[in-house]
Amino acid sequence: MQDITFEGLETTDRRLRELADDLGYVSLAEVTGRHSCEALGRADFSATDLAPYLADDEPSELGELAELADLDDPSNEDLARAASRWVRQAAAANMAGRATAKFKVCLWRPKGDALLHSARFVARNPVHLDGDEGEDFPLVAPPTPTVVSPAGPPALLVGPEERVWAALGDGYTRLIALAQGTYSHIAGLQNTAIVVLNGQNQRLQKLVEELSGDLIQLKIGAYEVESGRRTDDGEAKVREELGRQFISELGTLGRVVASAKLGLSPELVELFETVNASPELSETLRSPEVRKLLRDEKTRKELAELLKMAAAATAETAPANNPTPPAEEPLPKAA
Repeated sequence: MQDITFEGLETTDRRLRELADDLGYVSLAEVTGRHSCEALGRADFSATDLAPYLADDEPSELGELAELADLDDPSNEDLARAASRWVRQAAAANMAGRATAKFKVCLWRPKGDALLHSARFVARNPVHLDGDEGEDFPLVAPPTPTVVSPAGPPALLVGPEERVWAALGDGYTRLIALAQGTYSHIAGLQNTAIVVLNGQNQRLQKLVEELSGDLIQLKIGAYEVESGRRTDDGEAKVREELGRQFISELGTLGRVVASAKLGLSPELVELFETVNASPELSETLRSPEVRKLLRDEKTRKELAELLKMAAAATAETAPANNPTPPAEEPLPKAA
């Protein structure tokens, strides 16, 4: 890590130790404006995410392997120190080419349901000088010494076990970074899907409301048409009944008028109406041959007798359709 100094992290370090039992994860963002920040990353307050930061930067006398041997079940105090190292290293990783930068650190409960602490701090890079606002000027590298300095002690040979442990730690760090990147990508996809589904649900809800309104209008129109049809049917029945009564009254009035003007009895007027109501009988009586026969008195008498006989026969055969069964004779008593 670069030789970078931090201002304003003392309170955050203390709050990390105090809130260790309630912490869920730590998030870091760069302050880009007065009311705007750009997220840089987050780390769960657990041994899984903070494993690369549990060991001290400076190895102890027993070596790094001795230190890592006690990190299988770290305490909350160890996790708090690891979280502090993560905040500093994450901020230092975003200081390339800049002299100063402002960051914001937030301490969250599990699942992010509550913010326990937030603070802003400043990171300064001593290898740069501050110029005007917004400008960074790198320091000029010192000149190469012309006198060769004496050679130091020979470098210690690194054994195979140390290389294996170093490779394992690097692979573990890369795996954690890959898992965090995958989790962030999945979270972004989920957020996008939720936004899209929300828009679709709103459009479908609006469409359903419009269709419901149209259906209500159709039901109202159908009800009005049915009501109008029933009213028309009722009025038609009333007009039909009134027409029948009117025609009946006209028939009665016509018979009265004919009886008064022609001197005919109401029975004869009714007979004329009956004959006129039958097309066959009316056509027969209008025939010249029939009218010629009716002018003969003898024929008229015979026709009258024939009609009387037909009427009498009809009157006699009518009760025969439902004859009364004869009374049963009583059986003779035995002697």
